[in-house]
Order: sequence, then C-alpha cells, then structure tokens
Amino acid sequence: MGQMTRFLAVFMFFPFLAACEGEQASGPSLDEITTAVIERFRDDPYAKVGHVENVSKTNSISENDDEVIVMVSYELVFDRTVSDFADDVTERGKAAGSMDDVGDTVSDAIDLVKTKMLAMKEGEFKAGDRRIVENEIRLLKSEKGWIYRKGAQ
Repeated sequence: MGQMTRFLAVFMFFPFLAACEGEQASGPSLDEITTAVIERFRDDPYAKVGHVENVSKTNSISENDDEVIVMVSYELVFDRTVSDFADDVTERGKAAGSMDDVGDTVSDAIDLVKTKMLAMKEGEFKAGDRRIVENEIRLLKSEKGWIYRKGAQ
C-alpha cells in the first residue's frame, strides 16, 4: 500500500510541475528580450558608434501578468571612435542641402556631444573595444508577444 501511495503522490505532483514550467515560459523569450535591448539601444548616444552583442537575462520581476522588468547584461561593441563620428557629422554638415539634411546633422551633432561626454565620464574607447553593460528594461505583453515599453525606465 505504501508504494501505491507514493506512486499517486508523484503522479499528482506532475501537474504542479507543469504549471510551474508554464508560468516561467509565459515570460519574454531571449529573442524578445534581445529585440527590446536593441530597440532601447537605438536611443543611446553610443548607438552612433557601436552595437549590442551577447544579450543575456540576469533576472526579472513581474509587475503583473502583462508587464515585467528584466535585468539584462550585454556587450557594447564599439565600431568606431568619437573622432570618426565627428568627422562624419562634419562631412554631412558641409553637404547638407535641404532643411531635413540640416536637421539630421543637428541631431547627429547633439548625439556627438552626448557621446563625447559619456566617453569623458566612462573612459575613451577605440574601434573593437567591448564593455559589459548591465541594465533594466520594461516589457509589456502584447497580442504579438513581449515588446519594449519606451520611456518606462
């Protein structure tokens, strides 16, 4: 009789495990997290001189069923220096013909100043350098999966 009781106990435990696994799987996938990190990075001043690689989730906090804060770690890989970026902005400024071109150049010049200030604060870099970045992003559950919620940080 003891073996039958243990068998039934184990058998009844499986639905509980499946429910726990389903709960974990309901959060954002690594692909959705990576997409969100890249989307957020587009607004970063360093986006003009680098890109994101090797995104990993380090932790998460569920705000409710359809909102989660995800702690992430990723590598910021520098593609060029601030000086290279400045040269590009200067060339575009000289070649600007329309008001739209001038507006884009002014926007790039503002990003250049922000990038230079960050480089002064965090240290200079050269093309090929890598830095580990740890950050948080907020994701919302939508009809088509988990999406980055801009401005919620």
